[in-house]
Amino acid sequence: MAAEREKMFECEVRRRRVKASGGYEPYWKVKNVAVALVDEDTDFRCKDCSGAVKLLGRNGKAGTVPYVEHKLVADAEFCPSGLAFKKATDGREPRPSAHPVE
Repeated sequence: MAAEREKMFECEVRRRRVKASGGYEPYWKVKNVAVALVDEDTDFRCKDCSGAVKLLGRNGKAGTVPYVEHKLVADAEFCPSGLAFKKATDGREPRPSAHPVE
C-alpha cells in the first residue's frame, strides 16, 4: 500500500509589479500549481503558512496533476493545509512557518 502524500494544488508564487516611484517590487500571488507552471513561475511557497514547498508531479504523464508539498515536516504539522495537521488529534492550532520564504 502506498503512503499517503500531502498534495496541495494551490500555492503562492512570487511576482513582480511596477512601483509608483519606479522600478519593481516583489509580491506573492495565490495560484493553481498547474497554471503557475504554464506561466513559468519559479518561486513557490505555501499559501497558508508561507513555508517552503517542493513541486511534484510536473513530469507531464497522462492523468497526473502537478502539486506541492511542504519541505519541512514542522511546517506540515502546524499548517492548516498540511496533511500532518489535518490528521492530528491533539487540538493543535495553526501557525506560520518558523522559516518562511520571503
